[in-house]
Amino acid sequence: MITLHTAEILISVITFFIAYIVVITSSNMFRTWVAYEMGDDTGMRLGYFTINPMVHIDPIGLFFLFAFYFGWGRMVPINPLLITQPHRSLKLAAAYLSDSFMHFVLSVIGIIALLAIFDVNILMVMRYMVLTYNVSHLPIANMYPDVSSLLISVGFIVFAFVYLNVVLGVLTFIINFSNYLLFVFADRSYKIAQYAHYITIGLPIFLILFFSPLLRLLSVNLISYIGLIIAHFVGITG
Repeated sequence: MITLHTAEILISVITFFIAYIVVITSSNMFRTWVAYEMGDDTGMRLGYFTINPMVHIDPIGLFFLFAFYFGWGRMVPINPLLITQPHRSLKLAAAYLSDSFMHFVLSVIGIIALLAIFDVNILMVMRYMVLTYNVSHLPIANMYPDVSSLLISVGFIVFAFVYLNVVLGVLTFIINFSNYLLFVFADRSYKIAQYAHYITIGLPIFLILFFSPLLRLLSVNLISYIGLIIAHFVGITG
């Protein structure tokens, strides 16, 4: 017999999986396209410019999603040697930071949708769920008893969508900007080029293992800050 607690967990897992598929597919396709426009067709040749989610799912990232409600997709590789002059540094920056930019844009769209469905108090509900690990549709339903169950379900999916985009946006920005700096300086220093590969692999592992609570706190504060700015400009109140 399925208990209420088990049902809540199943709903949360399914919700985050739906959001995860949309998030990683959108960001990977955008990164692939931008890199291609900058001169690097590596992602295109490897088949990342596709709406097929199986191409974008990372097994370890998916495991983390089911275990901790946070996961990542496969990183679209970029070959900086294929990105050439003129304006090589700007082209490299565009390619490396493209998915971080996409995550930011998607998170803003999601926050606008949440504010349109509910009100500014949804930001406090999100903050509560993220910081307490009480990830469920019930806090939303309790805050908004007059909202239909369909809109509550949609709102929960959008919440997962926003949260994943913001966390991945912060994480990928740190990693991608570090990689960008490494390759820019690697052009001028052989020693940096020697260790670039190890830093590229080790940095995300280090951040996830030792700074995940800080990343979560930073992400939820960004959600609140962006949401309050949007609510102020469009005149949405509690």
